[in-house]
Amino acid sequence: MKSNNPLSEILRPKKIEDIIGNEKLKNIFRKWLDNDSIKSFVVYGPPGSGKSTFIKAIINEIENDYEIYQISGALEGAKTLKSIVNKEDNLFSKQKILFIDEIHRLNRAEQDTLLLSVENGDVILFGATTENPAVRLNPALLSRVNVFKIKEFNEEEYEIVFDRIENFYKDVKIDEKAKKEIINYANGDLRRIINFVEALVESGTKKITTQEVDDFTGKTMHYDVDDKYSYISAFIKSVRGSDPDAAILYLSYMLENGEDPMYLARRIVILASEDIGLADPNALNIAVSAMTATEQIGYPECVIPLSEATVYLAAAPKSNRSYNAYLNAKEFIHKNNFSVPKHLMNAINKNMKKQGYGKNYKYPHDFGGFVKEKYMPEKYEKDIFYYPSNNGIEKKIGERIKKIWDWLKDY
Repeated sequence: MKSNNPLSEILRPKKIEDIIGNEKLKNIFRKWLDNDSIKSFVVYGPPGSGKSTFIKAIINEIENDYEIYQISGALEGAKTLKSIVNKEDNLFSKQKILFIDEIHRLNRAEQDTLLLSVENGDVILFGATTENPAVRLNPALLSRVNVFKIKEFNEEEYEIVFDRIENFYKDVKIDEKAKKEIINYANGDLRRIINFVEALVESGTKKITTQEVDDFTGKTMHYDVDDKYSYISAFIKSVRGSDPDAAILYLSYMLENGEDPMYLARRIVILASEDIGLADPNALNIAVSAMTATEQIGYPECVIPLSEATVYLAAAPKSNRSYNAYLNAKEFIHKNNFSVPKHLMNAINKNMKKQGYGKNYKYPHDFGGFVKEKYMPEKYEKDIFYYPSNNGIEKKIGERIKKIWDWLKDY
């Protein structure tokens, strides 16, 4: 009877030695297994990079000697975690190993549930995540586990993946150019690569060329590294140039050809600050919200908030003056020596107070929100870095700045 398991699961390596790539990580895990010294760890990397494969290969070798629990951080919460860590031991109990897939989906309180049991060694924690643990995990939990990053495959390692697929099917051959297109389409995701080839073969295709790839997807899949940078450049310049139609076109092309949505979301956030800026401060809120939504809901639904943010940014008034202000200040500090005025510094001890640090500082809120005061270093009080534009909200910002500083600066 034919197995209902997807090909990606059938081909998943069962032993550490059979895993492709990441040789250093394989050596570390092999030594742990050989020395019977399994430790808590979190492994992170993009979807389909082999995180769960590593963990399941370890579990395959030790499952008879440990009490194994496997849960998803996206589906389980504090109740399940507490039931595992608080389960009472008896004479026949084995050491607990808890594998949490998508561990970044646990909230802070749920992560805290693990702290004591991991620290005491009552539970050995295996975690897998697509997010950087330094950002998404509690510092307290991070200090109790080892963190490993999965490295991306090189060409030779992808070739091994395709060899294993062809060896499984025997009579299937994949053209070299088709392999590259499939890798680009899947954005390097091994699971997507294998599932894509499986779908082609199940449709009756035995000789896979670029034509079969294009026909199967219903679109031309030519999107390599050079294309990526050409299209992202066109996207950025279209938003900057206030053409929502062109911007949406390039956004759609990249997403439909397998571009990482988070890569585009990050570019949109940068655009909001760099090119819209204070002409419409709400643009940054829209962009950050779109990035958060993209991270939370994933592809394909993330195209909706990404499209909304793209149109908003393209239609918004433009200003790069706040970013230019930073560049102007950066240039200044490389050309001039200066020190912070004494009245702006805190007197952290009696000696500094005697020397006049913090003396005569005027607290603006005691004067209705603004008071005539000099904040720039001595000799540079009249220097200007930020020149407001007359676009959008920034025009009002500029009018206020010019009004309150007309006694000192020539805007």
